Amino acid sequence: MWDGDQDVLHPEREEVAHYYRFQELKLGRRYQRGDTPKSGPTGEQVGVDPDGVVPMTPNPRPAEPGSAVRAAQDLFDTSYSTLLNQLEQAFNGDPKRLTDAVRTMFTLRAQAQALMALPGGAGPTFAYVPPEARG
Repeated sequence: MWDGDQDVLHPEREEVAHYYRFQELKLGRRYQRGDTPKSGPTGEQVGVDPDGVVPMTPNPRPAEPGSAVRAAQDLFDTSYSTLLNQLEQAFNGDPKRLTDAVRTMFTLRAQAQALMALPGGAGPTFAYVPPEARG
């Protein structure tokens, strides 16, 4: 549950693994030391500001080829596919690739935010791009 990372915004506290961070949002409380998956989070309340949620088309599909949205989707899909490869390599004998994967995760976040800021509420398609097609 505790992955040893420090909370980026609150370096005085440790950060729980991704799955548990999503649980915190769902259950409306932070995990604190002593909490377990069975107990659930018992720490401070977590609020979600609905005004901070970026609207996105449900289940986005590829946009028209040649459009700005499609170019942004293709860029995201290429980064997403690279991330999958980096994680596979990291978990299959090359743990140093995990550092690359974390960098790619931050790139993906920025690319997804840029994509969703385009007119029409576009979103990433999470299409796999094979290595030979990534350029």
